[in-house]
Amino acid sequence: MEDLKKLNIEFKNYLEAISSQLIEDLIHLLNGDNISYIGNNGRSDIKAFYFEYEYEYLDIVFWGVDRNNKIATQTVSLPTKKSGSAEENSDWNALIPEKIWNVVSHFQDHYEGEDFDDILDEYDDEKYKLFEHWFSDCWKKASEHTHVQMDAYFSIHDTYFRTDLNTLKMINEDEIAQRYQP
Repeated sequence: MEDLKKLNIEFKNYLEAISSQLIEDLIHLLNGDNISYIGNNGRSDIKAFYFEYEYEYLDIVFWGVDRNNKIATQTVSLPTKKSGSAEENSDWNALIPEKIWNVVSHFQDHYEGEDFDDILDEYDDEKYKLFEHWFSDCWKKASEHTHVQMDAYFSIHDTYFRTDLNTLKMINEDEIAQRYQP
C-alpha cells in the first residue's frame, strides 16, 4: 500500500514537471494555433473544446466542435511533446510514466491480499483526482494567459458526464447539447 501511495507522490511530481508543456499546448489551442479544421470550418466556427483521457494510460486527446456540437477539427494528442520523463529514450509514449505503470501492473499481478480491491481503488481515486486537478489548473493558467474565453469539457474517454473546465462543475452530454441549441 505504501508503495502505491509513493507512486501517487511521484506521479504528482511528474505532472508538475510537464505542466509547462501542457500549458503551452493549451495556449496554442486557445489562440487557434496547431489546429487542423475539418471541411470548411475555421477558428470562428469552434464553439467548444473537448478533452478526453484514456482510462489506464491517461493519454489526452483534444478536438473542437461547432455550434451544432459536431466535430470540426482533427484530434490533437496532448501534451504534444512527452517531456520530463526518465523514459524519454524508450518506446513508451503513454502520459503515465512507464515506471509507475510497471509497479502498478506488478502489484495487480502479484498481490494476493483480501484488501486488493480497496488498495487499488484508493490508489486509483487519488491518481485520477491528481490528474484532473492538474489538467484543470493548466487550463486555468492557459485561459488567464490568453484572455480567451472558450467553453471546454474534460472527461474520461467515452463518458456521458464531463467537467466544465470554466466552472469545474459536472455536466452531462444533454446539458452541453442544450447550450448550443438555437
